[in-house]
Amino acid sequence: MDPAASSRVGRHAAITFAGVMAANVLGYVFYALVSRALGVDAYGTFSSLVAIVLIVASPATIGQMVIAKLATDFAGQPALLSGLVRTIDRVTVAFAVAVAATLAALSVPIATFLHLNDPLLVALAALSLGGAIVLPFTRGVLQGTSAFGAFSLSAVAEALAKALFAPLLGVAAGLRGALSGMALAYAVAAGYTFVAARPHGRGAAVPLPLRTVLRTSVAVALSVFCINLLLFYDVVLARRYLDPHTAGLYGAASLAGRALFAAVGFVPIVLLPQAAGRSARGERTRVLFVMALGAAAFLALIAIAFFAAFPRFTITTIAGRSFAEGAPFVVPYVYAVAMLSLANVIATYNIARSRMRFVVPLACVALGEIVAVVLRHRTATDLLQTIAVGHTVALLACTLSLGRNRPQSR
Repeated sequence: MDPAASSRVGRHAAITFAGVMAANVLGYVFYALVSRALGVDAYGTFSSLVAIVLIVASPATIGQMVIAKLATDFAGQPALLSGLVRTIDRVTVAFAVAVAATLAALSVPIATFLHLNDPLLVALAALSLGGAIVLPFTRGVLQGTSAFGAFSLSAVAEALAKALFAPLLGVAAGLRGALSGMALAYAVAAGYTFVAARPHGRGAAVPLPLRTVLRTSVAVALSVFCINLLLFYDVVLARRYLDPHTAGLYGAASLAGRALFAAVGFVPIVLLPQAAGRSARGERTRVLFVMALGAAAFLALIAIAFFAAFPRFTITTIAGRSFAEGAPFVVPYVYAVAMLSLANVIATYNIARSRMRFVVPLACVALGEIVAVVLRHRTATDLLQTIAVGHTVALLACTLSLGRNRPQSR
């Protein structure tokens, strides 16, 4: 990689890392304040509803990856890029409204499944779902066009708004208030992101090449869905199978793992457009991949070491002293998410090179892990052991496409 390209990648990585870390810190301020405002049992309910929102919104996260890949491919063709942005504008809001309305319509059965006495909580979570869907689609344009400054500001705006609105409304109105505050935060961040991406939709637009779009979308969609499902599903099942107190402790411990995933998240964000662009131009990508994987592995090792040394400090700092019993859950959870973070980096690199051999094995691993949790869930330790093994196998599955480069991307 030439010095100019290395400098550009380094600059993009630094901006994105700063934005992701700021958003991550604010995210933990959000969770810390909400947990203190609600208490252990109510926080278990809150975290399970947040997990449902994030799981159901995972198609939008999938959409972000697909759109980022397409925006990278169309970056040199303004008419196609404009057509992509205008299509996103038309489709996203309608899709968000439809999915949120569906979740709201299912409030009663979902509340019954989670042993909740207030179906309105699920309906309020549905309001958050609308914003959670809109944001990633629009961020995909910023990512794919390497507008990492605006991308980072969007992430910070979302986290800051959550940290302000959800705890304040949670103190005033309990769970209903916290969920309403989160919905308001998503709306604020979505508004900024729409404005930031809008310039790419100006000018003449031409119809998108549907065959290219579909070919790119299907494999990417399944890959990103599996990664996001593995990141969040266990908190929902913990609320289903564990007692409310243990589920609250488990939800707090999961925040440490998500902190690591978010911190490492800047790596695939930068890697996708850089590797895809170089691969399309016939340039080498392997050095870029080694740098990305090395950075992710270094952050993962540092995080595991820190959480292993200070598990009680970690969970009480995040959620409060009443969550101290969850300290034994922290290290195994962080290890599991470290493996998933590395899997995400490798999957992103494979997607950038359009090498999708890993996708079906990854889907099989995700399904197998969920089945294992359903069959073996007597204690929180059982869940943690299962996800630690499953996430490690997911990492191995993602390596199946490595080494199958096209000649120009050695």
